[in-house]
Amino acid sequence: MAENHNGCFGEATAEIAVMLQSGDNEGAARRSGELLAECDNRLRKLYNEKVPAGDAVAEFIEAAVLHVHSLRRAYAYVDAFSCAVGALLTIEVYQVATAVDADRKTRLYHDAIRSAIDCFDSAGDATDLTVEEHRGYILSYLASLLYHYYRQAVADGSESSVLAEIYSFLKAISQSGAIQSPTIKLGENDVDPSNPGPLLVDVMGRAAALGIYQ
Repeated sequence: MAENHNGCFGEATAEIAVMLQSGDNEGAARRSGELLAECDNRLRKLYNEKVPAGDAVAEFIEAAVLHVHSLRRAYAYVDAFSCAVGALLTIEVYQVATAVDADRKTRLYHDAIRSAIDCFDSAGDATDLTVEEHRGYILSYLASLLYHYYRQAVADGSESSVLAEIYSFLKAISQSGAIQSPTIKLGENDVDPSNPGPLLVDVMGRAAALGIYQ
């Protein structure tokens, strides 16, 4: 693919969808990874040239969601988590987060926290207090951010079919007290979830300490 936009992008996503439908999860993970890299390169180029990102941002997030989904289907939970968090931080670093609608952010935050839970389940029960603490903060920050963008997506009138699943997930996790709103405590500071960069960096650091961020 010379350019990963317009028809070419649609052809690539259709190709990946066929792979997933046929059960070729590893092939879908490889192809979606290639597509995400292409989208990342295009977004970086536009950012460096100070050119409006336009549809490049939306395509980058769509490719990230598709890649994370493919990785989870292939049981590559660590890679899925790393991709989701990395993509969310990328749009903050490139200063294009405001160009991403709440619906897309909600889907990616949902993927991030589900991938984190997959990683924790695969690793088994926490072996010491430090591991338990890292896991608790990761879940709290991601759940709180998911809640923020879920509410925004609903307020924006999103009709995404995944919102019902996310509502059920948030309702279940809210009983643990993990969700913080309207601000999220990071050390001694209250962080506005609309500017989640510091929280995502903290999540990455804690995840790296647990060996689940690459």
